Amino acid sequence: MKEKYKASGAKSVLWVFWLLAAKIVFILLLAGLTVWIIYAVHAANSSGAGVRFIHVLGAGYSKDGKTLWLGTDKQLITYKEGSWHSEKLKDSSHADLFLAGGSGFIQMNKTGNLQWKTMEQDPIAHRELNDSLEGFWAFGYKTGRMYRLQEADGESALRYSDDGGNTWDVVKVKNPIGNVRVLEASPVNNNVLAIGTTKGLYVSTDLGAHFHQFLKGNSVSSAAFSFSKQVALFAAVAGKETALYQIIPQQNKSINLDMGTVENDTVTRIVQNPAKFGEAVMITKHGDLYRTENSGQNWTIIAKKGRGLNGN
Repeated sequence: MKEKYKASGAKSVLWVFWLLAAKIVFILLLAGLTVWIIYAVHAANSSGAGVRFIHVLGAGYSKDGKTLWLGTDKQLITYKEGSWHSEKLKDSSHADLFLAGGSGFIQMNKTGNLQWKTMEQDPIAHRELNDSLEGFWAFGYKTGRMYRLQEADGESALRYSDDGGNTWDVVKVKNPIGNVRVLEASPVNNNVLAIGTTKGLYVSTDLGAHFHQFLKGNSVSSAAFSFSKQVALFAAVAGKETALYQIIPQQNKSINLDMGTVENDTVTRIVQNPAKFGEAVMITKHGDLYRTENSGQNWTIIAKKGRGLNGN
């Protein structure tokens, strides 16, 4: 009987030992899994947090509307499905201005070097201008028309090209009141453009022959036409407080949108989505980016002080 008790006790001790060992292994596995999850989440968040930018020189959307891009002097930054990514400009190139187009973007520098590139930075075309980038530039996203506004001797000359800057036509426009700050072209209509000055927004539907003034007395800091057939655009003004307006020229309407979140900053660029009606992004002087999906009724911040925020 004693031997049976001894055997039974030994088995009990052994069972307790293996049960304890199993618990320890389970705890270690659980701890390892927890560490892995924390690391994965941190890595996912840090990839966006690591994307930083200053002095945005141009911005746009890809043709399918899924990717927002920003161009700086040495980087191409993209935002897609809530995640930010950054890559250097290829060929060690330096940029001073970007224009958005349906095939990708035009990268320009002060020497007059123009490069057409895809979103993957593959080269499409190249051209050298005979002079610098002086003046204000705009590009028709779908029309492909390039515009350049220059002021000299009290007159404004609007040049436009339909062959990538090889040949230019000139239209003399009446000087708008105030100093020019913005030149913006319709993405779908060759003859529609807008000039923003320190005294208001001037919209033309006949290639500069006539202008209609909106936001009189306000300094316009940025503007962007929609991709709809009806002429409509966003325009931001700067001053004591930032304000954003939706302009509908055919109805002579200026609708003031709620911009309390950026009232102490300046909106330097506005980008409208070519494939998703109502979606747009605005970029501020201090590197904040806000996105709307309902034509400006609500805005979500996707970058703060030049740092991309993931998951928005």
